[in-house]
Amino acid sequence: MSRRIAYNLAGVAIALLLWEAIGRLMGEALFAPLSVVLVEYVKMLRDGQMLGELVGSLRQMLVGYVLACVVGLPIGVAMGRSRLLDALLHPWLSMLVVTSVASLVPLFVIVFGTGFWFRAVIVFLAAVWYVMLTIYHGARGIEPRLLDVGRSFGAPPLTRFHKIILPALYPYVVTALRIGLVHAIRAMVVAEMFIILGYGGLIYRASYSLTTAPLLGLLLTLMIVGVAANAALQRGTRVLAPWYEDKMGRSAPPL
Repeated sequence: MSRRIAYNLAGVAIALLLWEAIGRLMGEALFAPLSVVLVEYVKMLRDGQMLGELVGSLRQMLVGYVLACVVGLPIGVAMGRSRLLDALLHPWLSMLVVTSVASLVPLFVIVFGTGFWFRAVIVFLAAVWYVMLTIYHGARGIEPRLLDVGRSFGAPPLTRFHKIILPALYPYVVTALRIGLVHAIRAMVVAEMFIILGYGGLIYRASYSLTTAPLLGLLLTLMIVGVAANAALQRGTRVLAPWYEDKMGRSAPPL
């Protein structure tokens, strides 16, 4: 584990050095170097607006993301285990998963305005289809022989679902949550850039600055939030299913 952390830190250090070098060559107007971005970043932290807008935007994003998981996970499992539901819903899932959420923003501005629920609904629509599609493929891929073993031992349907289907779906649930989170954060920014409010509004206004330092600082914060959120998800899944982490730890090849 210590070697892995060392490699991770080395990769980050190399990327930061490249950022500084490329920024020096291109100049602040095109791509501000890291040293300049850090100075601007400290100013934005002291100002307080960046963190305030970020907290507000994340709160709305979290509502849409949780709704996407609550709706997408069970429907995806049901589609994967039921031929009827698969036939009824899969065409719609195939169409909606490739629909750009940005194209829907003007319509939802008319319907919901520019308040809390506008951004929550946009995030929901951006994440739910990916959550549903990921868990759908997991549910379809469960080996029939596992269920046959449960039936041979006389396990009722609820027991088979709890003891066989759910453990088999666990890695797909984790993947669905992580993919949904990525799309939720992106949708939050896109929606707010359209209406020039919240954290996305800050990014939009920063794009008109004479230097790219504020813009890169805001994007850097989004990256940090994404990494922290993924780490929190990974930590949560370890607590909920330590048996899976132990299994992967034993089977994973050493670095």
